[in-house]
Amino acid sequence: MGFIGVILMIQGFGGFVARQFFDRDFGLLHLWLDGGVLTMVSLVVGVLGLVLSLTSLRDRS
Repeated sequence: MGFIGVILMIQGFGGFVARQFFDRDFGLLHLWLDGGVLTMVSLVVGVLGLVLSLTSLRDRS
């Protein structure tokens, strides 16, 4: 679960930062989704990845 969380964080937060600050698209989300909802979906995917990663770390101890 931790690895999937890291991948989702990279896709989500990377896509958000690239779209907001560099006017470019990053990752795979822009290939699947329309431009209007992409910013919000990128944030949601990034937060979901963060939650999965933290849950995986908590379950290890």
